[in-house]
Amino acid sequence: MPDSYAVHQGRTYEASGRPPGRLALYEGDAQVAEVPIADLDEWYSVRTRGTFLEHEFEVVDERDGCYSLFYMAGDGQWAARVWAEPEAHPDVQFQRQDMYTFIAVTPKDKVADIHEVRTDLLGPWRKEQEERESRES
Repeated sequence: MPDSYAVHQGRTYEASGRPPGRLALYEGDAQVAEVPIADLDEWYSVRTRGTFLEHEFEVVDERDGCYSLFYMAGDGQWAARVWAEPEAHPDVQFQRQDMYTFIAVTPKDKVADIHEVRTDLLGPWRKEQEERESRES
């Protein structure tokens, strides 16, 4: 699932990249345009989240009755303890990418509160541009 979208001239596209001040717009696999970010009506990301073992994870994939979950822990302590005891959850595949990054592939019924989180990217980009312009003047 794409995680960045842009609305340009009233149409919604998947969006990719960030060459200085520009975004590539896609319909499916085909790039249909590259436009200045300033010309967009909206630009936002969408992430799917769910609760697993009473902690919120990002749902990054769904297949074969399972979710692949991504968790980046601030201190890594809780996740490190859980990942060190995979026998407590025999139907879950645990992977640890580094000290703070954890992945679990788990049956869907172990994940609750699946929801999408939409984050505005255009507003912060415009604010950054305004601040840059005011520093330069």
